[in-house]
Amino acid sequence: MGDLQDLSGPFDPNFKLTDLTSEALARLVLMSGQLYLGADGMWTTVIRKRYGDDVALSCSKEVWDTNWKHEIDRPRKMMNIQGNDIAALFKCWQVDPGFAAMFDIDFEISDDGKHGKLTVTRCRTLEYCERHNDTWLQNLACNELDGPLIPRSAEYVNPKIKCRATKLPPRQSPDEIPCAWEFWMED
Repeated sequence: MGDLQDLSGPFDPNFKLTDLTSEALARLVLMSGQLYLGADGMWTTVIRKRYGDDVALSCSKEVWDTNWKHEIDRPRKMMNIQGNDIAALFKCWQVDPGFAAMFDIDFEISDDGKHGKLTVTRCRTLEYCERHNDTWLQNLACNELDGPLIPRSAEYVNPKIKCRATKLPPRQSPDEIPCAWEFWMED
């Protein structure tokens, strides 16, 4: 690991990412996730303006229907995440740049590993929707995409992992949590 906190110094033609400190790399990963989700948001906005909400909904679902498995497979491979339990699923989400950039999350797992909770304490997408009073985009993100993709991701890791939302938007106040999910292993 390097000792550079940023690139404020002179240009180094031999610079490598490994020259950065772990804190600088973490900031870079978070920024990458924000860019990734920002591109998705811009794409959705352009499709909505050009073709309408119905086409945007259909296209977004098609894109994420083909992309979501990568958000499990790539972190598993890159970070050598072993197993097929709730802990393995949660580890994937802890390092997925899109998931980690969009949400601040509290994870809990029972001592026996058969039950888990995911509580989103901050959702940047929901904050955007609330600021812009965009209930269509909120419905897309929370109900049309994440609503089905979170359970599908769980079952992809292990068909015995089941989950349900215990809290979903809309929320009555910004002080409320955006959403929460419980997970369990079926016998």
